[in-house]
This record gives sequence, structure tokens and C-alpha cells, in this order.
Amino acid sequence: MAKKRRTPEQTALLDKLFPAVELTPQIRPRLLLIIPLANRPLLLGLLYHTRTQAWQWRLALRSATHQGFAHRTRWQYADVLAMEARKQARITEFAELARQLGTAATLRLEFPPQASDDEILQSLARLGPFMN
Repeated sequence: MAKKRRTPEQTALLDKLFPAVELTPQIRPRLLLIIPLANRPLLLGLLYHTRTQAWQWRLALRSATHQGFAHRTRWQYADVLAMEARKQARITEFAELARQLGTAATLRLEFPPQASDDEILQSLARLGPFMN
């Protein structure tokens, strides 16, 4: 089966979301939280490594005038229930951070384990207005 190529628009979007979102056969996004700030969204992504069955959190802040900031946790080999508890705690913490930054709400995208590249890219494409 031939590998499907990404369009230039899809590649540009993934570049804007990297490192909070990575989309490869081994690394799949499961959750993306966004705090839309003035011209520089704050992104928190939860990624899943299919080969090692591990989870990783990635935080990214983009800026038009500065290099930006990114942080990655170590890959965590937690069971699904433990990871779900950690995920809920991070969602709560991120919402509190948004409140402290004066933003009324966060954007939240969740991706099911079986989501295809096309389904993920279609969901991410809806973020266009928030990623400028």
C-alpha cells in the first residue's frame, strides 16, 4: 500500500503544533489543550508511543517575536487507569492556568486510539484561526 503524502497545508499546521503534537506511525496524539493567548497559543499535548506503549506530555509556547519554549516529560509507562487519572489532573491544572492568564476557556481536542492520520489532521485543521 502506498504511503499517503501530506499536503503543504497539513505539513505547515503540524509544524506550528510541534512539539506538542507529533503524528507518525509510532507517535500518536491523544489530547491537545490550547490556551489562546494574544498571537501565541500555549499548547499542552499528550502523546502515545505505540511501540513502547508509553505516554508523554509536551508543553509548547510559540511567539512571533521570540524563539518560544518547549518542555517534554519522560516517556511514562503507566497503565491506562493511572494515565487517565493523571490526564484529568493535567486538564484541571491547565484550566486553572488559563483562568490565571485571563482566558475564559481552553480549547480541547481528544483523539481516539484508532483515529487515522486523516481524521486527526481534519480535527487539527479546525484550529486554524487559533494558530496564527
